Amino acid sequence: MKAIKLLALFFTGILVFASCSSDDDNPAPVNEEELITSVTITLQAEGEEDVTMTYSDESGLGHDHDHEGESHDEDDHDHEGAQGVVSGALKPNVTYTGAIVLLNESVSPVENITAEIEEEADEHQFFFQPIGSELSITTTYADTENDYLSNGSDNHVGLKFSLTTGAEGHGDFRVILRHQPKKPNTGLDDAGGETDMDISFHVHVE
Repeated sequence: MKAIKLLALFFTGILVFASCSSDDDNPAPVNEEELITSVTITLQAEGEEDVTMTYSDESGLGHDHDHEGESHDEDDHDHEGAQGVVSGALKPNVTYTGAIVLLNESVSPVENITAEIEEEADEHQFFFQPIGSELSITTTYADTENDYLSNGSDNHVGLKFSLTTGAEGHGDFRVILRHQPKKPNTGLDDAGGETDMDISFHVHVE
């Protein structure tokens, strides 16, 4: 009887050791965040010249520019974070259609991160914030998960949106991309998730 117990313990030890060795040789895959090195936002309105907002960073965008938890003075246009470039002024009292393109240019061929976000639309959402009392801009989502996923929902994504200007003025237009936010949500403060992108563009409406 003792011999049987010893043999049972011996074989149990071998199985445990083999299981640990197998786990070490085949670690669980890590779902890495998307590397975004360039952002292009195109704003178009009938009869008006296109306006583009661009930003590039070879090291990639992400948590280094996260504003979560920070407070902003409404008249402070020079808050911290990545600052992009705007090709020209927006016209007052005009509605523009907006489209966002994200790329990873650190690899060859260039990786289209926009397509990856479409494939994972239920795990991503853009947020738009005009900053400054002198900037009158409102934004509206123009897409939902259903536009990209067969099993999606009416939750917002933000790769496409509309932007309507008010009176003349200027200020920062902040664009944030959150990964795995709570959906639905009431806005950035309620969304949670991880920041994949956080860029501000100084905009003139004139």
